[in-house]
Amino acid sequence: MRARDRRKGPDGLQKLFLYLILLEWFLLIYTTSTISKMTFRQGLLTLALLLGFNLILGKLCTKRAKRTTDGYIIYPVICGGLLSFLLLLFFIF
Repeated sequence: MRARDRRKGPDGLQKLFLYLILLEWFLLIYTTSTISKMTFRQGLLTLALLLGFNLILGKLCTKRAKRTTDGYIIYPVICGGLLSFLLLLFFIF
């Protein structure tokens, strides 16, 4: 029987997930800087899409991060979700 090859470094799906987290933060920074120039309808739609993206990312995070050393994945997703929710509250009220 052949021995299994051990992979060095993270797999491709893990890298894609980390790029999605970076994309989330870039979207949050861009939305935070341009939200004062948006109309109410544009801002509400943008923030709703951003919250939907955060929910999908959170669902992927719970499926992907199973070890105790995966805190570097969980904390940016949670902080991004909270920031987008606070941004939504700030925009509405």
